[in-house]
Amino acid sequence: MHCTACGQELNLGARFCSNCGEAVAAPGWARHPAQRLVRPIYGRMLAGVCAGVAQHFGWDVTPVRLIVLVVVLCGFGSPLIAYIIAWIVIPNEPLGVPYPTSAPPSPPSGYP
Repeated sequence: MHCTACGQELNLGARFCSNCGEAVAAPGWARHPAQRLVRPIYGRMLAGVCAGVAQHFGWDVTPVRLIVLVVVLCGFGSPLIAYIIAWIVIPNEPLGVPYPTSAPPSPPSGYP
């Protein structure tokens, strides 16, 4: 792999170019190895299992929820046991993690 800024050969797993210091974009399939599967505090519908799986793999949560719903309905309830086990086994996200927002908070109005 080569640096997009200067063309220098990059070391395997490098996050920055050693020649110019430009940040290296990771491939879409690569994710941080320390990322754990957790049930998020925000964005849950029932227990957060689908949201946690979607967040862990970088997927949209809506298709994951639809797939789980179809599997539970077509599996005559036995996949529901797997969902409950995942609910018990997958830990909650640690407290103190900020709520993800799409826009920065606006300053209070009415102040000069």
